Amino acid sequence: MRSVVLESNIKDVCGICGAKEPLIEYKELQGIHFIWCHKCHTISFLEPPQNETKKHLIENEMNSYCVHKE
Repeated sequence: MRSVVLESNIKDVCGICGAKEPLIEYKELQGIHFIWCHKCHTISFLEPPQNETKKHLIENEMNSYCVHKE
């Protein structure tokens, strides 16, 4: 699962492919807000996750989300 942390002034596009709504979805897991891109199936964190464990938990959760949605 690819993921990036967006720059502080960017909040409305995918950090990987640049997709905008309706191809992106704002989500929150484990108290961390991020953008899920339906175009390239990646995560763009609005702020850096508190630790690598939370980052990996979110990435794993979104891997299963991607599989169930297709």
